[in-house]
Amino acid sequence: MLIWQNKNGKTETGRLPEGNASVSDAELVRGARRGAKKAFVEIVARHQAMVCGVALGILGDFAASEDAGQEAFLTAWRKLHELREPERLRAWLAQIARNAALGQLRRTRGHESLDDALALPDESPLPDENAASEEDAAMVRASLAKLPETYRLPLVLFYREGQSVRTVAETLGVSEDAVKQRLARGREMLRDRMSGLVETVLTRSAPSAVFTMTIAAAIGALALPSAVASTAFAATATVTGAASTSAASSTSVLTAMSTSKTFLVVTALVAVAFVPVGYQISNTRQTVAPAESVSRAETEVAPTQSFAPSFESSALFAEWRALHEKHGNNAAAMPVLYQAIADLKDPFRRRAFQTALISEWVQVDPKGGLKFYLGKGRDNNQRRQFIEEWLALDPGAAVDGLLASESGWETVAFDCLAEIARRVPSRLADVVARLPKNESYWDTSVRDAFAIVAEGDLVATRKAAEAMNGPNREPSLAGVALAWARSDFNGAVTWARSFPEGIDRDQVVRAALLGLAGVNPAAALDSANLVPPGGRYAHFADTTGARVLRKAAETDFDATAAWLVDHPGRFGREDLLGLAHPVSDRLNANAAGFLSAWATSGSLSALVPAIESALLNDSGGQRTAVWEWLKTQPVNEATKALRAQVLSSSAYQDPDLALRLVSELPQTKEGKAELEALAVQLFNGGSALHRFDKLYPQAPERLQQPLLEAAFSYLDSLNYNLSAPQDWIARLSLLPESARTKGTESIARAWAKQSPEEAIAWVASLAQADTRNGAMAAIASTWAAKDAYGAAEWVASMPPGVARDRSAESLSLAIAEHYPREAWEWALNINDTAARNRAATQAVKTMAARDLATAQQWIQTGPFSADDRTKLLASIQQPGRVNP
Repeated sequence: MLIWQNKNGKTETGRLPEGNASVSDAELVRGARRGAKKAFVEIVARHQAMVCGVALGILGDFAASEDAGQEAFLTAWRKLHELREPERLRAWLAQIARNAALGQLRRTRGHESLDDALALPDESPLPDENAASEEDAAMVRASLAKLPETYRLPLVLFYREGQSVRTVAETLGVSEDAVKQRLARGREMLRDRMSGLVETVLTRSAPSAVFTMTIAAAIGALALPSAVASTAFAATATVTGAASTSAASSTSVLTAMSTSKTFLVVTALVAVAFVPVGYQISNTRQTVAPAESVSRAETEVAPTQSFAPSFESSALFAEWRALHEKHGNNAAAMPVLYQAIADLKDPFRRRAFQTALISEWVQVDPKGGLKFYLGKGRDNNQRRQFIEEWLALDPGAAVDGLLASESGWETVAFDCLAEIARRVPSRLADVVARLPKNESYWDTSVRDAFAIVAEGDLVATRKAAEAMNGPNREPSLAGVALAWARSDFNGAVTWARSFPEGIDRDQVVRAALLGLAGVNPAAALDSANLVPPGGRYAHFADTTGARVLRKAAETDFDATAAWLVDHPGRFGREDLLGLAHPVSDRLNANAAGFLSAWATSGSLSALVPAIESALLNDSGGQRTAVWEWLKTQPVNEATKALRAQVLSSSAYQDPDLALRLVSELPQTKEGKAELEALAVQLFNGGSALHRFDKLYPQAPERLQQPLLEAAFSYLDSLNYNLSAPQDWIARLSLLPESARTKGTESIARAWAKQSPEEAIAWVASLAQADTRNGAMAAIASTWAAKDAYGAAEWVASMPPGVARDRSAESLSLAIAEHYPREAWEWALNINDTAARNRAATQAVKTMAARDLATAQQWIQTGPFSADDRTKLLASIQQPGRVNP
């Protein structure tokens, strides 16, 4: 009997719901913690593509990535009770996978750098259906190895998890625009034939049912693991014609399998009855790694035996066949089949059949299929798959079909430009000329596609770009400059400078600089001042210097860092952020070694901005390693900055680590300042105030007081909803006496945002007059921002006295920006002179910006002393103007 907890927190017994998307990760975690092994197997099925993708992005080795993935899940099984926030399961698993992969690097490759490690040959069979020779297999492995992790990891995750930019962004903790940029750059670095080959490998090599069953067997979730495993491999018998053993890698059969996606669906069908839904359809190696807490009898898998082909009798294959028998196989049947598949509740079957249908539709009726998938409400990933399938089958016809489409084709065309550039370069200009300007600032698809074509025929591509009209002319020219500069930078720049007015020549030169940085980093850095810094405000690493630095560092990091040491001050902080991703690669490989090397060389200070960004993003898992390294270093500006970043980024992204670091903060003035800053950072400007209930009981005693005071200071932040005011009222007694008045005002202000009447009733019950008056003023200010008329009525109903004066002042200050005349009138009704002057000053300054004469008249006729009138006039004094 399984015992688990549903999403409402209610304990239930019986079978865990299977294949139900409404069962959240948090529910599965709670179920697994209570002994429901099937719940953990569902977790594996849902997230194995991501976990193995993270490992592959670091290791660059398919077989090793699955070993690391198995290790990660078994670690997660053992440590599931340590997961404090079950709803963050995905991020937790991603970090475990990263640690497992990095640990494998350290164990198997000593102290070599990550890049060197990835260059080592991978002797495992390549899971690539299209690899026609060992030479092709070696090319794919070598291409992945050369990609920096910054680009390799997004590519792996993108093709492993249904080509979802949003999913990749959530896994990596970066923006969707950043993911799109990294994908585009990664594809650019792969280039031509290799890009298509690697993309095929990544798409079709995701862990399958076999991987899921491996973990299930390891944790004892399968009663007869050997029987289940042998059944899963039965589908391959028709391909291999021979028995398979549990020690053999199933990836070896992939090169013999048909490339038909329909066949790929069939080969995975027989395992469906034994594992949950949610994994990609492919076959990978099977290696059972028993968990420490599981007996040998539970985990041992006996060698499989020869089986007659049995996949056609599986329920899933029968369902696929029945769909065609019912609806047909011709062009008219395709839309009907699509709808029948869309109505399936099982996401595994739905995804499997959709993939198979697209492959089938391209061959049966590509024109009709394109029109259908371009229709309103269709999934863009399916559209892209359809176009790319058609491009592979008949690229010329696919382009003709796109250009003949009436609407809806533009978005998917942008996504497929690189594929068009590779498969039918002569048609690229035709497509781009018809496209509108891409709305994404970071999109470089047009530039990158033209660069691909220019690599093969510079002269023809240059002429095509020059003849281009419309919004995509500049990125087309930039693509040519990028490719041209790799062989003749001066020629590319001279060409760019010759453009007529109306062309952003600097942007084209920036592209040329990137091309040069790919072959000669030092020369590109020397030439970065050929164009203005550029860059859009608040856009990460977008300046000319940042772009060139990033590309230069990807080409030769050591030479780039050395150049920075030799040219101090040439680039500013925003420029240096361009090194963030290359720095992340090295921190993730060997944080202490990387930091020590550059500290010794004297260039660490130049890398600090990039290291800080890395610790907040892709290298968050290295905070502990960086902290330990800092403990061995002398105190200087660079180490102090890194120490502060470890603390602040931990507070934001890893509160558990932040709490552990508290014990290591010194009992000094500096340590106290760090402690107070950490307390504030744990709530991330108020957006993470919901953490308080968990953090406060767990916090070390010396952190509790600063934590409490920081929490009260954020109660009225825009990001927090005061759902339990009575809880905060009870916590007032925990504050020191000197802080309780401000704490009371914070509660009043936050409560007034939701229910000013309830807040007023509570404040009216307070015993101390000063505290009550301050809280009333806080309510007036907050209420006025939400409902100025309602707040004014309330203040007007108050009897004369201190409370009314303070509330009227708050009201006047709150409405002055939008209603200066009303604010002025409220100011004049304040009896307290100091409060009246403060309110009047704000109101008259706002009016002076609109109508100086009226503001001056107000001051002259107001009930002010000569001295106060002089001060009010001075407050609206404008440069060059003398007030009467």
